[in-house]
Amino acid sequence: MLKNDPISQRSFSKRVRRHVTGRIREYYAVTSPGLERFCRRELSELGLCREKPEKETGGVTFYGRFVDCMKVNLHLRTATRVLMRISSFSATNTRKLEKKAADIPWELFLPSGTVPEVKVRSIKSRLYHTDAITDGLLNGITRRMSELSIDGSPSFPQTLFARVVNDHFTLSLDSSGEPLYKRGLKPISSSAPIRETLAAAILKVAGYDPQNPLVDPFCGSGTFSLEAAMVAKQMAPGLLRSFSFVDWPAFRENQWAFLKKKAESKKSSLNRPVIFASDIKPKACNRLLSVIANKHLSDAVKVQQKDFFHCHAGLYDGTSGLVVINPPYGKRLGSSMQAKALFKDICRHLTLRFKGWSVALITPSPGLARRLPFPAKQMPLLHGGLQLVLIIGKIK
Repeated sequence: MLKNDPISQRSFSKRVRRHVTGRIREYYAVTSPGLERFCRRELSELGLCREKPEKETGGVTFYGRFVDCMKVNLHLRTATRVLMRISSFSATNTRKLEKKAADIPWELFLPSGTVPEVKVRSIKSRLYHTDAITDGLLNGITRRMSELSIDGSPSFPQTLFARVVNDHFTLSLDSSGEPLYKRGLKPISSSAPIRETLAAAILKVAGYDPQNPLVDPFCGSGTFSLEAAMVAKQMAPGLLRSFSFVDWPAFRENQWAFLKKKAESKKSSLNRPVIFASDIKPKACNRLLSVIANKHLSDAVKVQQKDFFHCHAGLYDGTSGLVVINPPYGKRLGSSMQAKALFKDICRHLTLRFKGWSVALITPSPGLARRLPFPAKQMPLLHGGLQLVLIIGKIK
């Protein structure tokens, strides 16, 4: 291999520092539509957002060094993945595309001998067949790697995203690997679970305060409860999972260990649970109990098998807090008449039994939200291809 020679290794390390670790590069935090502002706020809190951000759809651009890329993967709650911009160029035919791809120093970015999976999106370009674009990019990458005699076996698959607009290519490597909503907490999901990134955004919109109780009475797989627990314990959402960047030449184990240790030091223990999860199904409760025990979250979350209509404020110290509800809409519920009846019953029960509490309630249609028995604001949600409505209100 090229890099076995000590002199070559030192030279290679200098190139990596000069072009990757030591350079401020452009990154892109991908989000679900509608979550951009929450991600931008998180990046700003990490000191990485632009002073005058442009309006973007589907993600947020930021600039930083490779250590910032690792930090962002570790701490962002509302992003789906983090992409490192590698190169941009114009190409109108496969021959030129392959040459441009072969000129990129892939050995500085990809693990030795890796051929990444390529995902292509082409808009208004002469090269519009995604298979042809993929072949051109892979041929260029393979040519570059074979010329350098680099081989190896990475631990994680690598993905290259290619976006082509008006014949202009933007190439980005996925630093995250598995989507960031996979926190490493839940081995099994219940039917139609809400994604962790969306749950985190809903908690932010609802003004979740860990000093006050949170009630999750249709908990299912426990997404809301687990997200709230990580917030209450000041736990970084990426602490329990792995990332594809650990195979990159720029990765340094001691630097990553320092970032994780710093995040671990901020975790707190709670004197008593402040999150109360319940579900009418015993299997859902048992699964959530297992996750909480295995991931050491029992100090934050209490789980009980209980019908929502048996829940009331008096069970939670009588203080006001937040009730967050994702009812079984769609196929899980049945007809629109059943959805309407359940929504009406939920609102009536909240009004009677949770006076003074805040509410975050997901509904399957705007029509159900028109006649609420308490003041509330509404915002659209996109979840699993469904157009939903989030209701944020307070029971007077």
